[in-house]
Amino acid sequence: MINTVLSIDDDKVTQILNGIHLNSNKFCSNIIEAYNGLEALDFFKKLDSGEISMENFPEIIFLDLNMPMMDGWDFFETFKVEFPHFEVKSKIFILSSSINPADVERTKNEKSIVAFLAKPLNGETLKKVVNLLGLKENF
Repeated sequence: MINTVLSIDDDKVTQILNGIHLNSNKFCSNIIEAYNGLEALDFFKKLDSGEISMENFPEIIFLDLNMPMMDGWDFFETFKVEFPHFEVKSKIFILSSSINPADVERTKNEKSIVAFLAKPLNGETLKKVVNLLGLKENF
């Protein structure tokens, strides 16, 4: 089982649904929510400084692209520069409703992004994540 998942999405309903599917499929023990890229970066700053325990380190990040304040791509670019030591440890999945082919193509060209997944998160999507990561399916 995955210990911690970080869900970065500005939509509260999406966050609730993500939590329902992650919990009902026993995918992880802990879910951390950030509602935009700035909140997510603040989380990593606190993690880096020790203000938040490394026990809460997110092994998987589900990242929405279209958000206010700081979108997913801006978060990703800043994350790579400011936290390269975390980037190599987290598995990032774009979880978006974007239909822009450039977003899908860009995902393929980023080595630390595992895959582009279409919203909404559900049991089938989680099975795909398990397969992509080579994990033993636990649901």
